[in-house]
Amino acid sequence: MKFSYKYLLMAAAASAPVSAFAQPVSGEGAEDSNVIVVTARKVSENLQEVPAAIAVVSSASIENLALDSVSDISKVTAGLTFDDSFGRDANRPVIRGQANILGDSGVAVFIDGIYFSGSVGDYAVDNIERIEVVKGPQSALYGRNTYSGAINIISKTNADRLTGSISADISEHNRFDINANVRGPVTDSITAFASARYYKFGGEYTNLFDGNKVGKQKSYSFSGGFAYDDGGPFTAQIRTYYNRTDDGQPAIFATSVGDNNCLFDNGGFYGGAGRYFCGTIQPGQINTDYTRQFANNGADVGLNIKTFNASLRMDYEINDQVTLTSLTGYNRVTDRTETDGDYAPTSFQASTFATFPAGPVGLGIVNGPPTDFSFANAGKTEDISQEIRLAYDGDRFDFMVGGYYFDQTDDSRDIRTLPADANARALANSNARNAQLCSPARGCFFSFLTSPASAGVVSVPRNSNSLDIQNWALSGSASAEIFDNFTISVEGRYSEETINQSAISRNVGDPVPIPVVARAKFKKFTPRILMDYQVSPDNLIYASFAQGQKPGGFNGVLAINAGQPTFNEEEVDAYEIGIKNQFLDGALTANLALFHNEITGYQLTQTVFLPPNRISSIVNAGDARVDGLELELIARPSRNFTFTANYSMADSKFKNGVDENQGVLDDVADDGLVNCSTGDQFPASAGCQSLFGSIEGKRIPRAPVHQFFADVDYRTDIGDSGWKVFAGANVTMISSSFAQVHNLAKTGGSAVADVRLGFENENFKIQGYVKNLFNEDSVAQIIRYADADASFKRSFASGLRPGRRIGVVLTAKY
Repeated sequence: MKFSYKYLLMAAAASAPVSAFAQPVSGEGAEDSNVIVVTARKVSENLQEVPAAIAVVSSASIENLALDSVSDISKVTAGLTFDDSFGRDANRPVIRGQANILGDSGVAVFIDGIYFSGSVGDYAVDNIERIEVVKGPQSALYGRNTYSGAINIISKTNADRLTGSISADISEHNRFDINANVRGPVTDSITAFASARYYKFGGEYTNLFDGNKVGKQKSYSFSGGFAYDDGGPFTAQIRTYYNRTDDGQPAIFATSVGDNNCLFDNGGFYGGAGRYFCGTIQPGQINTDYTRQFANNGADVGLNIKTFNASLRMDYEINDQVTLTSLTGYNRVTDRTETDGDYAPTSFQASTFATFPAGPVGLGIVNGPPTDFSFANAGKTEDISQEIRLAYDGDRFDFMVGGYYFDQTDDSRDIRTLPADANARALANSNARNAQLCSPARGCFFSFLTSPASAGVVSVPRNSNSLDIQNWALSGSASAEIFDNFTISVEGRYSEETINQSAISRNVGDPVPIPVVARAKFKKFTPRILMDYQVSPDNLIYASFAQGQKPGGFNGVLAINAGQPTFNEEEVDAYEIGIKNQFLDGALTANLALFHNEITGYQLTQTVFLPPNRISSIVNAGDARVDGLELELIARPSRNFTFTANYSMADSKFKNGVDENQGVLDDVADDGLVNCSTGDQFPASAGCQSLFGSIEGKRIPRAPVHQFFADVDYRTDIGDSGWKVFAGANVTMISSSFAQVHNLAKTGGSAVADVRLGFENENFKIQGYVKNLFNEDSVAQIIRYADADASFKRSFASGLRPGRRIGVVLTAKY
């Protein structure tokens, strides 16, 4: 569904939420001033006085807008996209257009300031006090993998009296989201807190293959802990969190190779058909046969994750100006994923790689072993982190020094188990394919890449990979008020990261080989410089320069054997200027940030030809730049009415770089053949490898240029009854983004509108809502794929967007 007048009218008449940095509008804290305190720079500061772009989503905003996930929260945050349409473990947040296709995101998540390595796709938002989204490189203060930003989740922990709540969000498609939490003092110095969540979703879309629902989700979580504060110099907080996720097959569909509409290839492989799809991928029918691809008829096939997180924070005030802080974190994540990997109703297909003329009426067929496009792997990630900081808070001068240590092990392995009839079906599929290609009128010549007998033998991989990552760092920051209201801040971090990898590549039945081992070390100093001038108590001007780094890493065992074991760091130089303003005694807040980012060594997944091997690996493909702005507005013309809006623009393009697949597309574009007419990348090697194509001027994939959000909220007393009535509406608009660096297939723009209406008093709340009111159906993510049932021609896969959903939230609190 495209942008249309009804969405623009909606945006104009009913705009933005209690938003990405909005204040509470109801509930606890509703009568407070327009001051939001954040800890984005590791100290408590007034949001409007921090010389950086920081978006804040408060607990009141989460409750009022019926936001039910971190992905949902991203809709209200300028410059942040966070999509989980490929599964709740497949979300890779994007800040300011610095996206990637595979590999790690450039955004790290922290809970109460401590690194969190689990997935937040199903994190319980009811227990969140606020979320701080810190934009731009945060490597100097936050460390590894925050080269485009950081997300810091602040938990509800403290309470000076016993307080608690329970809520039930019930909506269509058998969706239930039950949350409960309680907080309160145990003794004069100890506060306890606990929360629990149960979530179930029956699935919205029907699988054409068997008529069953797909996209089912289920999870439950528990968290709790204690906070110690006796009024003395020492305070502490210990917190634990456990979550279990049990999801079915995601709602992903695959396009047909017959949809390919551009770059027509006249070679024997394509026979004049389109090599690629140009334009907007439209939503399609889910049609997957996962129930017959795994043992036990696919029972319990899907995504299973167990996450345990524990953290300990201790602060000791040495005196009124000096504080020593210790942050200790532990994460353990075990996961198992089994899913249909071709998203189609075919399995154990015949591998027909090419056809060619063989004599006057004959046909040559190049066959290989049957394909098994199914994912089945298990893994365990475990890490510890320790940070020590010493901070001095003076009248005109502040400083902080610290040390950091991080140690993570990450083990993964294949766990594929075939159904009993797998080999029989593989042989039958091969025979059927050959009969289809070889009509009685023409003879056939078969050329096998492996033994002809392999047509009925499905290979089951048993690869394994173990990573050990150690990172240590020294960091520091200093701020000085050079003259009245003008401050300069300097931050920096020196870090060293060592990665050790041990990998085994084999199939079931093969002897276990000696592991392939590799080791890499990365060193980096990342600074940040900030200047700000407080023009008046309500107006701030600031400028900053920062460097960020996304760590390098290892490719798979095939890349190691082929001499392409590692990829280097991706680095960014970021420049930002901004203004923060409050007008009309705080009734209007208007913040603007302009930024320019220079990216070096963009990490891109490519097919790489390292003679004689052709592998898929992550490489540093080129350099890019991102220019953009972010505007945030909050207006409160009256006590009862709040209007919030934000807009972000991130124009990201490659300055230079090459891509193997772009070279093939360039080669076929001129004469309809892949014949190295544009040049041979490896002229000294036998055969023809198209000259790698330039990606200069191409946009970064998965990075929409424009994002807009607006919300109106109105609430008023119902006489003297103690009840309020409230109503609101919002719209989120996101422009189209490309699937790959080729900038051909794209998502199309989207506009999603939500409305709400309800009643509340001090203890109870009833809220009805409609999500995606106009049933926007444009896809959010696309991955380039190959159809194993059509000689591995190019296809595409995408997750379906949730449609219109009507629900109600019932809340009781004391």
